[in-house]
Amino acid sequence: MPLRNLFLDFNSYFASVEQQIRPHLRGKPVGVVPVMTDSTCCIAASYEAKAHGIRTGTPVGDAKKMCPEITLIEADHKTYIQFHHRLVDAVESCIHVEQVCSIDEMVCNLVGKEQQKEEALKLARYIKETIVKKVGRYVRCSIGIAPNHFLAKTATDMQKPDGLVVIEEKDLPDIIFKLKPADLCGIGRRMEKRLHYYGIDTVEKLCSLERPMMMTLLPKCITRGISTSTSTLLSPIAPMD
Repeated sequence: MPLRNLFLDFNSYFASVEQQIRPHLRGKPVGVVPVMTDSTCCIAASYEAKAHGIRTGTPVGDAKKMCPEITLIEADHKTYIQFHHRLVDAVESCIHVEQVCSIDEMVCNLVGKEQQKEEALKLARYIKETIVKKVGRYVRCSIGIAPNHFLAKTATDMQKPDGLVVIEEKDLPDIIFKLKPADLCGIGRRMEKRLHYYGIDTVEKLCSLERPMMMTLLPKCITRGISTSTSTLLSPIAPMD
């Protein structure tokens, strides 16, 4: 399986944009909220805030207790969209953006020499440099490079912030088995609890499921991703139609 996809995940996107446009917030804990009230939750947190345990969904009242010095900023979605378009343009100047997955995620297809590991890494570093020049150094991204979309996205979560991870066929399945089920894209807290109920607490156990059982427990999109990522290496999983 050659390297086919390069996936970009912009780290703590809303909070990073705020730190880019507000120099006094750089290096400090920042929480982005929908409205300025203690009864709401953070919708984004800078990595300085995450160091105190603050995450997306943390109640504002709790965030203030966990990090009294946190600065709360009311979300400015118009600005985040403007930055998103600038980021797409910056990446597009390096390689065609095949799909915009969300405001802070996009994927590109690798072709020709780009599918070679060293060339793919060179391209990824060039993209990061271009983003710094055209958008700003505080809007960082993690880049995952892999044989398919699912693995490339998974790779972006393996090193944050500002990560760069390559998953090659020779790395499978070991690199996936080191992860927890919740580390796979699409598996949230509720889904993780459901898997634990059935005794599935490792990715290896998840990948060893017969496809009908996997389809019963997981949404089709996740099942497809796991199946196509491991089908040539793991039995009894086979690619989905």
